[in-house]
Amino acid sequence: MSKFPKFSRTALVVALSAAFPAVSQADDVDAYINPNATEVTVKLPYYDKINPLYRQYTGINHRGVNGTLDVDVVRRSDDGAWLKFNARDVGLSTVEAGVSYTQQGDWSVGLEYNQLPRYAPYTVQTAVTGVGTARIQQPSYANTAFAGGSLISPALYDVTLKTERDTTSLTASKYLLEGLKLSFSFKNEDKTGTRMDGVRGVAGSNGTPVTGTANRYSGFLFAPEPINQKHQQFEATVDYTTTQYQISAGYYGSFLNTKYNSLTIVPGTNTATVVADLSPIALAPDNSAQQFYVSGAYNFSADTRGNLKLAYTDGKQTDTFLSGQATATGLPVNLGGKVHTTEAFASLTSRISKSLKLLGSWRYEDKQDKTPVFAYGGASPTNNPESHVLNKGKLEADYNIGWGYSLLGGLDYMNKRSDEWERHKITETTGRLALRKSLSETVNGQLIYARSDRSGSDWESAVPLYPAYLADRTRDKIRALFDWAVTGELSLQFGYEGYFDDYKQSTYGLDKGNGQVFSLDANYLINDNWKLNAWVSRQQGETKQFAQGAVCSSNNNANCTSNTPRTGGPLVQWNAKLTQDSDQFGLGVTGKIAGVDVGSQYLYSRDRNKQAYNGLPSMVCTAFNSAGVCTTQYPIAPGMGVLPNTMYDLQTLKLFGTVNVSKMTKVRLDYIYDHRKMDDYTWANWVFADGTRVNVKPNQTTQVVGLSLIQSF
Repeated sequence: MSKFPKFSRTALVVALSAAFPAVSQADDVDAYINPNATEVTVKLPYYDKINPLYRQYTGINHRGVNGTLDVDVVRRSDDGAWLKFNARDVGLSTVEAGVSYTQQGDWSVGLEYNQLPRYAPYTVQTAVTGVGTARIQQPSYANTAFAGGSLISPALYDVTLKTERDTTSLTASKYLLEGLKLSFSFKNEDKTGTRMDGVRGVAGSNGTPVTGTANRYSGFLFAPEPINQKHQQFEATVDYTTTQYQISAGYYGSFLNTKYNSLTIVPGTNTATVVADLSPIALAPDNSAQQFYVSGAYNFSADTRGNLKLAYTDGKQTDTFLSGQATATGLPVNLGGKVHTTEAFASLTSRISKSLKLLGSWRYEDKQDKTPVFAYGGASPTNNPESHVLNKGKLEADYNIGWGYSLLGGLDYMNKRSDEWERHKITETTGRLALRKSLSETVNGQLIYARSDRSGSDWESAVPLYPAYLADRTRDKIRALFDWAVTGELSLQFGYEGYFDDYKQSTYGLDKGNGQVFSLDANYLINDNWKLNAWVSRQQGETKQFAQGAVCSSNNNANCTSNTPRTGGPLVQWNAKLTQDSDQFGLGVTGKIAGVDVGSQYLYSRDRNKQAYNGLPSMVCTAFNSAGVCTTQYPIAPGMGVLPNTMYDLQTLKLFGTVNVSKMTKVRLDYIYDHRKMDDYTWANWVFADGTRVNVKPNQTTQVVGLSLIQSF
């Protein structure tokens, strides 16, 4: 795999960063002797425009200069007390800040604050009001405002859909006695904003259909989901450590509280309403999970060590159903969700000889879903609790065969049972073999092959489409990693990983699938001042699905019934192949020109999703006689059922230069050119029934020029 950070369209660093040039060994030694330091960086980046894709996670939502401040402070006292403070992107909605104080070997306390925004990658125009609240008001249009099912001239305004996470974390620890440590952490996350969503509408007013010209209110209505959540996590541990054994006991709690438990859709007058059963709409409920655990390790000898962990988790979801709604006789006022999970894990490692090392482990999980079962929709269907028991084990032997080579063999076993599944039991075994080379001055690496075979008990009923996670399957996996020092100046790293799946016995459903990743990294030292690095990566994924159907391919096809698999007579066979391809390339160079540190980096990424179908019929039966014989058929339009391809391309060029004005002062200049292309048919030119428009800008180019001042004290 690539040793360089993966280029991600959703995590691109766009805020200009302070320079961290390579330092000499003398500087390193001085930093350890005198660690006290303060560095302040003022950044003044100018953005020529704001594009939806570029701003998605950056917090940049204003054209022009978006100034930020970075601060790093380190202080150490003579008695071993450390004070550290750092802050990043102060002035943006991506700010990160933290402060900690540590008395070495005694106690420590830390506080962190982080913000993470996410903007929708689309532009939205709507006439809906109340966006971001729990009550959405649809606009009022008369039927005369529609022509051909579309609004003639809707009065729309721009709305920004985004969410923000504000996270505060507190950590503390204290040594009560030698080897006895108490630790505590608390994390609070507030998430607010609005997320894209919609609801099905019907023509009419207050549930009564209106006569006259139909309008598009019978389609989907724009109904963005309001988000106002508080998620709190607590953890406390007690650790005791000696040279012979280690033991830890702890508690972890997770509590989610949501302000809005429903969303009400208010229809416009004389136009449309929402199906009564769909408004108000239930939103995410409050829930909690609490876990108690104890773990320990014991050194039986210098070569043998054992580990044990026991845990119990209690999950609950008892938030009251939609307020103000009548509850049917006999139904509870809340789900009463209860899930109890018991876990146990044990492992033993031992070096039998100088060349042989053995490992064995076992994991047990018992998940009991105690949620009461009720028919919330009348006689049926009911909610579907899911309990399961999992047993998972591993045996592994690692043998040093000499000359820097070692051979590893392993066997993994998994058995999972659930009475609620269509198949009550599945079992999977995996055999692994690996050859590794290490401690070489030129070539090091490993080659791994594994084969898994999954099967299970009989199916409880005829299931023409087997769930993928329960179906029989064989999987072959290959992994190869090599690090080659070609010369003193040139080094290469190569990685490959692939899996190949084969599903069996499904009437239709998943047939075969595979995924492969190739990567190559190169580092070249041109001279003492110039360095070059490059990397290329390719990911390929492919899934094949097989189907049978009774769609008529000709008139009077005996016993033809629409959309129903048959046990007799000819069947229409068809299959689909879904592919996902991704390519990335990067090239970077750093050097020095007349005392100025300069560098450049080019990044390219391309994602493709494609759906291909074979064997689709040309005709579909639309009428049958009493004997089930097809009497009328209709030709399928070319391209019917075939989804368009989607793509996402990204190219980024970065140039920078840093000048040392003095020993304590640096000035840095950055330039970024960012170009993104997106073809997303799912939202391209989408129009909701109430006139709301969602647009995808296919080509987006952003340029950034930034000046940074880095001052040390």
